Amino acid sequence: MNRFEGLMNAHPRKRYKSFAATAADTETVWLDCDPTQLVPTEPCSISVWPEEMFASAVCPDKAIYSIEVHEFCELLIANPNRLIRIFPNGKDQQVDTTADVLLADIKEELDLVE
Repeated sequence: MNRFEGLMNAHPRKRYKSFAATAADTETVWLDCDPTQLVPTEPCSISVWPEEMFASAVCPDKAIYSIEVHEFCELLIANPNRLIRIFPNGKDQQVDTTADVLLADIKEELDLVE
């Protein structure tokens, strides 16, 4: 099994941990919505992936956006209660968390690589 298949078929918690570590390492986050168009009062969730290939596989007919990880952290700070879907694979449950919880985990990973 290659890396792509391995992560796409991994348990949701493993995908979550992979997301946080990879986002910190590559300093990039991939989203299913334009980060400049988010309205703080809208209750919609945001799906995020660590690499473009995963986002494109799950959302083949949707625009995918990238954002630098520190800018993503600022987005999370501005939207602390927003629901974030971490590394959905389109098959089973993903980890849903609030922005403030994800922010803490990304900062922890950034501390390891910076």
